[in-house]
This record gives sequence, structure tokens and C-alpha cells, in this order.
Amino acid sequence: MTDFWLPHLAFTLLVFLIFVRLARNAAQRGILLAGSLLLSLLPVQGISLALQLRTYIGDLSISSLVLLSWAMLCRFGLPGASPRDRLASLALFAGLAVLLYPAALGLSYSDPYQLGFEPRPMLLVLGLLSLVLIIQRSWLGALALVLATLAFTLHLNASENYWDYLIDPYLALYSLGALLSSGLRGLLARRQGMRTTDTRNAA
Repeated sequence: MTDFWLPHLAFTLLVFLIFVRLARNAAQRGILLAGSLLLSLLPVQGISLALQLRTYIGDLSISSLVLLSWAMLCRFGLPGASPRDRLASLALFAGLAVLLYPAALGLSYSDPYQLGFEPRPMLLVLGLLSLVLIIQRSWLGALALVLATLAFTLHLNASENYWDYLIDPYLALYSLGALLSSGLRGLLARRQGMRTTDTRNAA
């Protein structure tokens, strides 16, 4: 059953978020969301469009689906994540990417992916990390971790590896890129502020 609805959810959210700027009000956004869901079910050559997309991009992690769902709900009036919350979430998934993908690319001798098959130590560490995020009111990252862990516990995905619930290559690239971009913007803003201060002092 999960092999059916997870690809359709991913397709629906992706199509909705791509075209949501064309919708001018909540009613139009609701129609767009319903239309995206129906489009995901449209059969092409005996297979739905959602499953067609899945053959090209694979399965998105539960964390990605949580973040996409949050972005979708924000289009219907849910308050967006604060800059601090967003930064904490980016740092969380960028950190997971740095732990996992160097080994997958052959850049490390360790293989953290194997830990995902017997993930009790990971569950403990990430459970404590979720608690820290909740205490700091970084709700977005904490919600993604908690729901990914719950989905793994309930076996809501075809994979038996905890990592596949936590992160995927697209979330990894987005988190690393967005975190780098945020850091560069902060650095440029700081330099601009220093130049402005120097100019005022000189005057």
C-alpha cells in the first residue's frame, strides 16, 4: 500500500509547488492541489504518472515529504519556519548528508549506511537531537526527524534502512547548497556592514 501512496504524494506535492505561483488565492490553490493529485493517477502506457516519475528519481525520503508538505501548507496560511528554524533544519540535513554520502561516493572507508539496518544507536542519537531541536523550538527539523522515525518504525516505506527515511540525494544537495548560499550571503552582508561603518568613521 505504501508503495502506492508515497510516490503519488511526492508527485502531487512537487507539481503543486512548481505551479503554485500561478494560483492567486486559496480556492485556486485548492483546485491546483486536487488537480495535481488527479494528474498523479493519470495512466500513461499502463503506469501512472507518479510511478513514471518514480522510475526516474526514485523514492523521496520521509523527511523530504515532510518538508514538501510543510511548504504546501504554508501556501494555505500555515506560518512559515523562522530563519533560525530553517537554518537549524538545513544544518541538520547537511550534517546527515556529510555523514552518509562520502562513503557512498567511495570517499571514505567507513560505511554508515549499514548502521541503518540495525539503527538502535542512530535512533538514540537522533532522538536526543530531536529533543534538543524541540527545546530550541526548531520545530521543522524536529518534526521531520520524528515523522521519519515513526514511518521507519511502522515500515511505511519499502526500504528496511533507516537512512532512506531520513535523507535522499535531493534533500542532501538542497540542504548543502542552501546552507552554503546562506553562509555566503551572511558573509557578504557582514563585509558590507563593515565597509559602511568604515565609511561613516572616515567621514
